[in-house]
Formats: sequence, C-alpha cells, structure tokens
Amino acid sequence: MRSLTFLSVSLVVALAGAAPARAQDKELVVVATGGAFEQSLRKHFYEPFAEQTGVRIRPVAASNAETWTKVKAMREANAIGWDIVTAWPEDLVAQADSLAKLDCSRLSNLASQAVDGACTERGLLRTIGGVSIVYDANRFPQGGPQNWADFWDVKRFPGPRAMPNAGAPWWPLMAALMADGVPRDKLFPLDLDRAFRKLDELRPSIAVWWRTGDQSMQLLRSGEVVMSMMWSGSGFVLKDQGMPVSVVWNEAVPNVAYWSVLKGGANEEKVYAFLNYYLTRPEAHVAFANAFKYDTSNRNALELLSAEERAVRGSTPENVAKMAVIDAAWVAVNRAAVIERWNRWLSK
Repeated sequence: MRSLTFLSVSLVVALAGAAPARAQDKELVVVATGGAFEQSLRKHFYEPFAEQTGVRIRPVAASNAETWTKVKAMREANAIGWDIVTAWPEDLVAQADSLAKLDCSRLSNLASQAVDGACTERGLLRTIGGVSIVYDANRFPQGGPQNWADFWDVKRFPGPRAMPNAGAPWWPLMAALMADGVPRDKLFPLDLDRAFRKLDELRPSIAVWWRTGDQSMQLLRSGEVVMSMMWSGSGFVLKDQGMPVSVVWNEAVPNVAYWSVLKGGANEEKVYAFLNYYLTRPEAHVAFANAFKYDTSNRNALELLSAEERAVRGSTPENVAKMAVIDAAWVAVNRAAVIERWNRWLSK
C-alpha cells in the first residue's frame, strides 16, 4: 500500500525580492481553491498546525490561472506575498522559475509517513482525485453516461450540461477527443482542431462553463444541469449531502495537486514546518479524504481506509486503469497557446 498513491500518479501523469510587510513570524499564506475544500483544509490541517506551532495559516482562494497570474505580478514587483501555492504537475515544469527547490531531507516525516515519491524537486504531493462525469441519477433511472461519448450523446442522455472553465482547458479538450474515439492513453499531443470541432457539436447543450468547485455543485443542486464534468471530490460532497448523483471514474482526467513553495519567500523555516506537519496524523488525512474522496500523500491514512472507501478513490488500481493519461510536459510547453485558443473559442 506504501506506493499505491504515487503509483497512480506515475501511471496517469507523464512528467518529462523582498516580501511585503506582514506578521511573518506568526503567519504563512497558503493558496488553494476556496469553498468547501478550503474549509476542510482549514479544519484538518491549518488550524491544528496553528494550535501546535503558534503560526497562523492565512488561506487565499485562487484558481490555477489566478494563482500564476498573481505570482507573475509579485515576481515582477519583487514582492512575494505568498508562501505556499497549489501546483498541478504541469506547473512543476512550466512554473519552475517561480518555485523554490525542495530539500526533501528537511522533511523528517517523509520516510515514515509519505507514499514513495511524494517529495519532488518542485512540490510535495498533496492530493489525488479526478475530473469526472457527475450526473443526476434521478434524471436517468435506466443508467446515466458512462464515458465521454455518452456525455456528448444528447439524444440518449438529454438535458443541459456543465463543463469547466477553470484554467485547464486541456481537461474538456481531452474529454472531447475521447468522445470522438481517441483512446484515453493516446490523447497527446492534443489534436486541437479535432477537439474544438467536437466541442462545437456539444456547445449548444453546455449551459454553464463553471469556474469553481462550489459553482459546479450548485448547478447540479439547483437542477440547472443534469450532468457535469467536474472534480470528483465535489461530486462526492454532493453524494454525501444526500443528492442522488453518480461519479464516473471511467475516462476521468487525473487531478493531481502539489504543495509548492514560492521562490523568494521570507518564511522558509515555517514553510518546512508546515509541509512536515502536513505529512503527519493519518487520522486527519482520513477525515479529510472522507470529505472529498481525494487521496493524500500520507500512506498510513490509505491503510486505515476500508475496502469500500478505497473503491471510490482515484489511486486504486481499478480506477487508475480507467483514467486518461496526461502528458504534463506537453501541457507545460503548450499551455499558453492552448489557453489563448480556448479563450478565443469561448468568446465566439
């Protein structure tokens, strides 16, 4: 079980100034997506860390695109006001100049607590989930969509859809290619012309391009859409809240996130203290994981899960085998051009 989580990452991800004045001795600024996800991080990690160390975590909510836009501005102003950010695998390559190199030897809990390979040169593995099809089961009593071809089939599965516009347009582009028959492990390099043609077909049925996890959940709660491409964790939150939704792992896009440290920050010792603390307390990781069905880098937490709980996690061999394969190095090189074309397409 020790290397199960990182095994999933290796299978689905191909990785080829002065700080502004603030209470630096008592505060770390940590950037992640907001809403329920941030609240769970606060409950299980930020607040206990503050109680133990006296160092308060000040959370900042930002999408991936917002994060790197702000980081660029801070670097240009030589004023690094954040300490730890959320990074995706492609960010570890594309944003390497903004990220400090991690000294994994300073994480004393790494060997005893973390899955193999959790600490990389530019990030500490944080969470593993997926970007999945989530649908309202009440709207499809005979069974809902089980792959992206089904998601595109508005005759068999009628009703408005939602898809993400959350800074990673390669997610819906990958879905479009799978809907058009491209095997999940042969998506890269992305055939953008083909992907956008396929998106053109579905566009009249896309009611909303969501930007946040909370927005994606509210669209299903309200009935504004009958299905969505959304974070698996958000889907499971809806399920736990009693909504009759189904989360489909088949052809899900891996959603792997890291804690990364910004270069030029003034809180190095406290940053390492937090990262080291994050690796501990498997029970807290279980509680966090049960809220979102994301795995974390704590291998001991994985061993505390029941077979039923593991079945809905993105790191199980059964679910890994169903997921799409991302070439993060390709995304890192091409992301700016892809985002530019995506924005032009959306604005038509």
